[in-house]
Amino acid sequence: MTEYRTVRHRLKELRKKKGTQEQVGMALGVTGTMIRLVENGYTTGSGNLMIRLCRYVGGTVEECFPDVHQSSISYLNSK
Repeated sequence: MTEYRTVRHRLKELRKKKGTQEQVGMALGVTGTMIRLVENGYTTGSGNLMIRLCRYVGGTVEECFPDVHQSSISYLNSK
């Protein structure tokens, strides 16, 4: 079984302007490991975390999570 994941380069770029993964995680009440997992596409975390992270780094959900945004559009178009 092949694992599908998309590294979220723009999220990572914006996060670096705010600090380390540990610093951003602490500011959002999660671990640096969670931020790393989100950036590297292993998880999205909760919807709440996605939104808080985007607001914190100054990006949109579409910009920070293009894979999730595209999956949502594809799902809606298939209905």
